[in-house]
Amino acid sequence: AEKGNHITSACSIIIGLRSSLDLEAGGELAANLDSLYDYMFRRLMDAHVNNDEAALDEVTSLLREIKSGWDALPQETTAGGEVASSMAGA
Repeated sequence: AEKGNHITSACSIIIGLRSSLDLEAGGELAANLDSLYDYMFRRLMDAHVNNDEAALDEVTSLLREIKSGWDALPQETTAGGEVASSMAGA
């Protein structure tokens, strides 16, 4: 049951990330992120159905990589600046 709750939480995070994309304004970057988020969501569903720990590890690694990319942006950019908004397509 606990594993299922963690997968549900991860799916919610990915859905939130995906829903924040503006595919029209975000161009190729937003489209690529949309595809990546879709892939990660499907991998989580596979992990849940098939009890696939490797799939969970893969999604965890991808989410950490995305987070490190955001963390690497200059502070003023992530504090509501134009670059952060344009990356998300907002």
